[in-house]
Amino acid sequence: MIEHSVTSNLDLAWGAAAAFLFDFDGVLADSEPLFRRSWNIALQPWGHEVSSEDYWKYWSSLGEGLKGEIRRFGLKGIDIPLARKRQKEVYEDFVNDGIVPLFPLAARLLEMLSVKQSASWRPFCIASNTPCALIRKILIKGGAPVPLIVGGDGLEKKPAPDIFLRASSLLDVRPSSTLVFEDSWKGIAAAQRGGFKSVLVLNDYNSRLDIRSEFVINGIQPILDLLSEGSIQ
Repeated sequence: MIEHSVTSNLDLAWGAAAAFLFDFDGVLADSEPLFRRSWNIALQPWGHEVSSEDYWKYWSSLGEGLKGEIRRFGLKGIDIPLARKRQKEVYEDFVNDGIVPLFPLAARLLEMLSVKQSASWRPFCIASNTPCALIRKILIKGGAPVPLIVGGDGLEKKPAPDIFLRASSLLDVRPSSTLVFEDSWKGIAAAQRGGFKSVLVLNDYNSRLDIRSEFVINGIQPILDLLSEGSIQ
């Protein structure tokens, strides 16, 4: 188990931030188990299964994906385009069936942020590798408001900073004054490469991984606490 030092001075960075960017999978949506399940269904014809431990480290956090799995295990004969197509179809079925859950406090967080933004408070955006259409469906089915979303559609995925840079451009804020909430190494790396301040959001899966960030919080309750305090005015 990696010992993460949960920071207590996030309120200073929060108060100084001009805008906020939130990753989706692992921060707002508890979707990673279903991503793993969709990949294992997709890989069934080739007799391979991604273990839970490998998925959280190499797929979810490091972002190595299928090519990384093939390289690590020396897998032969997998039709990569077909496997990716199958995974996409399976995961889209999960989304359409409404079985991809938000974390319990995610809808409340988005509601509070949306109310404050409508009162000319600081802007925020969801910035994720996942396509916008899927994020929108998950939010709607989870009873959450749908804010501005920048997905991986046509952009280089994290750990490249492109998604965060597009989001900050749309919000008309500088990266250096924008706070990013992420749960993975690739997301923290993307934030750092783009010149953003980063907050690692711990969950049941990434707390075992060695991910370093300027700030660390347990779940999204601390963000709700900040939204309720005077320091956010």
